[in-house]
Order: sequence, then C-alpha cells, then structure tokens
Amino acid sequence: MAESHRIWSQKLSGIFLFILFTTACTPAYLVRNQLNLAENIYALKVDRIEKQVARNPDNPDLLLKAVTELTIYSYAFFMEQADREIVINYNQGRNLYNRALNIFNRAKDYGLRGIKLQYPGFDSLMTATRMESFTFKKEDVPFLYWTAAAWGGAISASKGDLAYIVEIPKVGWLLERALEVEAEWNKGALYSAMISYSMKRPDQVGKGEKQARMYFKKALEISGGNASSPYVTLAEVVSVINQDREEFEDLLNQALIIDFDMDPELKLSNIIAQSRARWLLAQKEELFY
Repeated sequence: MAESHRIWSQKLSGIFLFILFTTACTPAYLVRNQLNLAENIYALKVDRIEKQVARNPDNPDLLLKAVTELTIYSYAFFMEQADREIVINYNQGRNLYNRALNIFNRAKDYGLRGIKLQYPGFDSLMTATRMESFTFKKEDVPFLYWTAAAWGGAISASKGDLAYIVEIPKVGWLLERALEVEAEWNKGALYSAMISYSMKRPDQVGKGEKQARMYFKKALEISGGNASSPYVTLAEVVSVINQDREEFEDLLNQALIIDFDMDPELKLSNIIAQSRARWLLAQKEELFY
C-alpha cells in the first residue's frame, strides 16, 4: 500500500493543488476550524449554481461560476480527503475519488460549454488529434484556467485511467493559451499550475524539471512570496520524484511559515496548502526510501 500510495502521490495527487490559488466565498475561518460546516455550505452553494445553469444553460457568467465553484468544491472537500483516506481505508478512498471525478467532469463540461459559446469552432479543436494555435482574449482567461483545473482534477481523480491520462496535453494547451494572453493573471495562478504540468507533459521528457523550477520562481515573484501553493507543488511533483528529502522538507517548511493573513485573496489557498504540507511531512517515511 505504501508503494502504491507513493507512486500515486508522485504522479497524480499533487497535480492540481493550484486550483485553490484564488479567492473563494466560503469563509477561510470555516475551512480551517469547521471543515464539515464549510463543506455543507459549499454543497448548498454548488447545488444552487447548478440549478441556475439548468434554467439558463447559455449564460456565460453562470457557466464560469459553475466551473469555478464545482472545481474548488471537489478539490477542497473530496480530493484532499481521498488522498488521506486511501492510505487508511482503500475502499473509502476510492469512493471519495469517484465522487470527486463526477464533480470534476461536470465542472469541465460547464467550462467547455462556456468557451464554445464564444468560439463555436473550439469543440472540434478539442477533439482533434493535433491541437493548433488559437487566439483568445483576456476575458477568456478565467474560463481557460478553470476548465484546465477541472480537467486536471478529473485526470487526478481517475487514479491513472488511461482514457483520462491521454488528455493531459489538452490541459496543458489550455494553460499555455491563457499564459499567452495574460501570464500574471490571478497572482501567478497560471505559473503555479505549470509547475505540475511541466513534469507531466509528454513532449518534454527530461526537460520538465528545469521548466517546473522556472515556473516556480515566476509564481513566487508574481504572488509576492505570499503563496504557499508553489512550495507544496514543487515539493510534491519534483522533490519526491528526485527523492530529495532535504529539499522536500525545506520547501514544505517554507510553505508553513507564510502568514496567510498577509494577503486576504490567498488566505483560503494558503490554509489548504499548509494543511497539505503538514500531511505530506507526516507521510515522508512512505514517500522516501
């Protein structure tokens, strides 16, 4: 079990920690101190949004809200729990991953629908064997980012299902198009996302770590050093693969000393990233050998 968990952590579970690199409406206090209450509040919020979308299926504002909130909900309250539970109770962990997968897939569909409203040819592009360049505008970046986040979450929650793994380049394509338009969007969220993608992209075998470290530095620069997420992501997707325990511990300890009150917009992100950092440190005997 320890070995399978180690491989899972290296390849999938840390890929999309970046999806919480954003402001969220559920009070950070609840997430930190009353997680069950926060989950119930968010569940009601997500249900309300999906009902609104059902009544107004072509409303881009509602579609963006849906892809955003469902992605945050699935990651914060199912993926994080699944990553912990799978070590203790395998069947329960798998059930949580399946629930997360279902929500991520719905979120992805909302995101793709929103993009296709503005770009009718986008659908055929996403199903093409070879994806070509495409010109987007700044106002498209939130849709690109959150659709990539939902898609990446689905890949992670699929637990290595090849039908999902082969779609990793599409996630990267969405992120790269967003970077071309507004690289510094949302305090470096795109750069933080690219840390993980750089280590997974099939066309850069052997070059991923150099790119990941470059994006790590950019994410820290744009966030003003107030984000824990880049440290946690680099530790999980680079240090573990390299079996560099010292760097792993240094990065996670750096993530933990960040004052999450320094930047209110990153508070929720930092609370959850720091929670993951503490959990990863507790798992280091299983991650390193």
